[in-house]
Amino acid sequence: MAKSKARDITEKTIKRLYALSGNRCAFPDCHVSFVSSESDINFSNICHIEAAEIGGQRYNPDSNDDYRRGYKNLILLCANHHIETNDIIKYPEPLLQQIKRNHEAKILTLISDGNILVKNPSALNVIISFVGNRIFENTIIIEPTNAPDTEDKILHNNVILFRPIIEEYAVYQGKLNKIYEEIEKQGSTKKEFVLQNIKTIYLKEKGGYKNIDEIRANADTIIENIENDLWKIIENSSNPILDLPIEAIKISLLIVMVDAFMRCNILEEPPKL
Repeated sequence: MAKSKARDITEKTIKRLYALSGNRCAFPDCHVSFVSSESDINFSNICHIEAAEIGGQRYNPDSNDDYRRGYKNLILLCANHHIETNDIIKYPEPLLQQIKRNHEAKILTLISDGNILVKNPSALNVIISFVGNRIFENTIIIEPTNAPDTEDKILHNNVILFRPIIEEYAVYQGKLNKIYEEIEKQGSTKKEFVLQNIKTIYLKEKGGYKNIDEIRANADTIIENIENDLWKIIENSSNPILDLPIEAIKISLLIVMVDAFMRCNILEEPPKL
């Protein structure tokens, strides 16, 4: 029997999963390492949150195979917790998504503490080049005259999960501005391309919600979906990143997104008093 497309996980997705897993099972308080220094045995299971096929745990008939095999729907677990999470009553889809988010947030903190950008100084430039490579649509970008206070924008949009990320990477905005200035001196308009492309992705996400109340209720999901769309741009580019660690790509992408958030190209600008 031919393998279903939902099980045909791309090599790029697998690399991203392992790079951002910290070599650990994502289940809370599990200390199983996937690969040890003493052995080449890999103890990980790549698990579908929504099942790959009909009859599987948490199968969603309204989904599609590209989503089922995509990064957002996959989680790395040890064998024991793979079996345990087969209990769909105890572990519904939203809970497994939360487990994955919490684990990745913890690993991201460790990655950040490792000075990954210091070790890969070209990372931000490379990500800007990828995200701003071409214009998606003629979305009009109007930056606010005075950028809103970060805390006000977080509260206005009810950002919860991504609050620590925004607070941590907001300090990189000055460095990012200098990079944008250097790029523009070379005759490129990549800054505008980057912001326009991110704004376009956000507007498409925003189109799925009726009003600001629905946006506020789904702010973290919206940001997460924008990040995944930007990863697709990077992974599908005709100029693949060969030498850059995935951890450096992750942090660089978040820095660019936080900058776009502060410029009001992601989520809504608070009303002016």
